[in-house]
Parts: sequence; C-alpha cells; structure tokens
Amino acid sequence: MKLLLLLFPFLLLADLSVGQKKQGNTPPSAEAEGAISPCPLCKFPGRAALFAGTATRCRPDCGKLCCKGTSVVLVVQGITDANRSSQITGALSALEGVMPVSTSPKSGLVKVTYAPEKVTRGTLRSVIRGCGFKITGEQKTFAIEGLTSRSLAERVEEAILREPGIAAIEAVCSVSQRAVVVFDPEQTTTRKITAAINSTPCRVINP
Repeated sequence: MKLLLLLFPFLLLADLSVGQKKQGNTPPSAEAEGAISPCPLCKFPGRAALFAGTATRCRPDCGKLCCKGTSVVLVVQGITDANRSSQITGALSALEGVMPVSTSPKSGLVKVTYAPEKVTRGTLRSVIRGCGFKITGEQKTFAIEGLTSRSLAERVEEAILREPGIAAIEAVCSVSQRAVVVFDPEQTTTRKITAAINSTPCRVINP
C-alpha cells in the first residue's frame, strides 16, 4: 500500500505529460483554418449573399434591359427539343437590345425582353421564322381587379372572345384574378383586349 502511494505522484505526472503531447498534435480547428484560408465566397459579397439567399438579382433602380425592357411571350410551333430551343436563343441573342429569357420545348413559349427603341416585335418574329419555326400568336397575362367570382370570369371571357384575333383563352381565374390570352398581333393588340376586359365590371391592372 505504501508502495502505491509513493508511485501515485509519478503516475499522475506521466499521464499529464501524455495528455499535453496529444493536445499538441491536435489539428487546428475550422476557425483557425478559416483565418488562414478564407472562404472564396467572402471575396465576393454579392455571390456570398446570393448563396445565403439574401440578394436579389437586380437593384430596385436597375436600368438594364432585364428590368427596363419590354417583355413579350411568343407561341411557337416546332420547338421539339433543346437543340431547337438553343437555335432560337442564339438567333435572338445576336440582336442588339434583345435578351432571351426562356424558350420551352414543352410549352412552345418563347419569352423575350427587348428594347423597343432598338428592335420591334416584328423583327423578333421575323428572326424566329427565319430559323424555320411558325409563330401562332402572342401570349399575354392580364392582372384583373374585381375578378372575384365565376360569373364575372365568364363575363370577362365573353368580352375577350368578342375581340377579333383571339386565338385562345388559356384561363380566366377568379382565384388568382388573372386572364391568360393567346392572340394574333396582326389582328388585335393588348390595348384592345384591355379595353374589352374594362368593358365589364372588372378592370385591368397595369403592370
């Protein structure tokens, strides 16, 4: 027993020595490594905010084409796959003042933002037709104030159908208060369709 008491201090010192060696071999923490090698995203605050989900695509006062341009949705036949879609996107991108937004083989819709002072919708249609596609119309979504019931939706639909050049009405919804209309731009315009909707108790909300 006396022998164990005498050896205890030596055993305790040996254990502490081993613990210190292990602590000395411990790899640096993630924070220490971060201090030496900062995250690449930290060099680009905009990208870091984007990944964090706190950044918007553009500033509220953005004056670029993406925010200040005019948008149009064309209904196009013949977009059978991604290659055909890329053909349209490439042809439109070559035009000054034009920014293709989306080209969908599934829906056949081509959404484009453009600068009216540099290019016309007729030019956009001509370029797409030049690629071998057929344009059957334009699609427009109207936000409608006062469209609160099915009976009002029916009145709005009837008013739109009386306008020449209406190819199809995709939806007139009293829940979302939206009307989605496909029309022939050579026979009618969005202003005329707006006037038709406004002839009912409902009113189109200008974007």
